Amino acid sequence: MRDYNLKMIDMAQANCERVFEFARQLATAKSPYALAELWTSHAREQTEMLSEQIKELTLLGQKMAEEGAEPIARSVNQAFKKAS
Repeated sequence: MRDYNLKMIDMAQANCERVFEFARQLATAKSPYALAELWTSHAREQTEMLSEQIKELTLLGQKMAEEGAEPIARSVNQAFKKAS
């Protein structure tokens, strides 16, 4: 669970940094066309980043579930061995 929480914090930090970078770019845009281009680029990059973050969290969650299920599986196997 600790790894999952740390990953979430890292992702939140990366997202915040990206938003501030985007705000700086918007503040220095010189035309409406540049604003639209920045906005489109930012939306695409954020979508890609979110997709990657979802993949990472899914894999980490699966790993945690597998590790959490191991003791239960061992106990069940031991119970069946004793019963047979």
